[in-house]
Amino acid sequence: MKVRAALSLLAGAFVLYFAFRGLITHVPFTGPPLAFASVLLFVAAAALALLAPGRASANELRGGPSRMPLWAAIVCVVVAGALPILSTAQHDHAHGVHTPHVTWYIGAGGILATIVCARRRPVVAWVGTAALAVTSILGVGDVVDALLAGLVGSVMWVILAQMLVAFTDRAHRDTARLALIQHQSSAWRAAQETSRRERRERVQLAIGVAGPILARVIDSQGSLTDAERAQALTAEATLRDELRGAKLLDAEVRRVIAERRQAGSVVSLYDEGGLDELERDALSRVRDELAATLRRATSERIIVRTSRLPETAVTVVGRGSGGDADVELWHEIARPVHV
Repeated sequence: MKVRAALSLLAGAFVLYFAFRGLITHVPFTGPPLAFASVLLFVAAAALALLAPGRASANELRGGPSRMPLWAAIVCVVVAGALPILSTAQHDHAHGVHTPHVTWYIGAGGILATIVCARRRPVVAWVGTAALAVTSILGVGDVVDALLAGLVGSVMWVILAQMLVAFTDRAHRDTARLALIQHQSSAWRAAQETSRRERRERVQLAIGVAGPILARVIDSQGSLTDAERAQALTAEATLRDELRGAKLLDAEVRRVIAERRQAGSVVSLYDEGGLDELERDALSRVRDELAATLRRATSERIIVRTSRLPETAVTVVGRGSGGDADVELWHEIARPVHV
């Protein structure tokens, strides 16, 4: 059950209790209609306090009491302060007006102030409690009798309501903070697991690429054929790619780079941290475009470099045999925009 529903049911039970006490009083009245009107006014004010639509704030407990409108809170505390006057106006004072079953209005006014406080209007609630104390003392005729008749209990209920709201809001904030910490911890563990998996993949790739040629170097005692030397240079370049441009690489990019090198191109990768902030999907789109760009490249020297510019993620430059001035390819891969 939600906190709001539980508190509403509890408050409703107290409202019915005090309304019943107000109806069954045995003290004679010189004008019963006014006494019954005070009970009906109390029930109407309690219904307004419980049912008036409010607004929730970021610090409130989810499912807890919302902040009631100010006008509704003022109406409720005015009724709470007026109940003692209305209820005692036509009492027969010869029969006493401070016995527990007669002073129902003190508890009823306290309930109204408590509901107002629970619905996040503590200042208004305390103003209403003060008004209730003054009119109760006037109605009963004595401070001590008013305190014994229920005024102390009404004040305590308002204090408890304010403490309950503070504690539940704090519990909500602590729960939200714990959920955030757990989410961050899960994200950190996932990132660590991804990093470990990538390191294992790179180690396996290094073994697969360099292992055979290293074994051949050992077996031949460094005497390699031209083809084997070319294979060793390709293996070295592949390992360099894993060290310098790991973020740029996936299976397809590695395959296209291998094809370019077999065709005679010198491919160099430089990852300077420009892709660190990209999400997995955005990084995948950058790699797909890089693979497509390299597939079309035919330059003698191809340089792939990440960029920290806000609009550009990767720059691909192809140079011919004429040196740095001989630019045959210039392609910029746009940085994906977060939607």
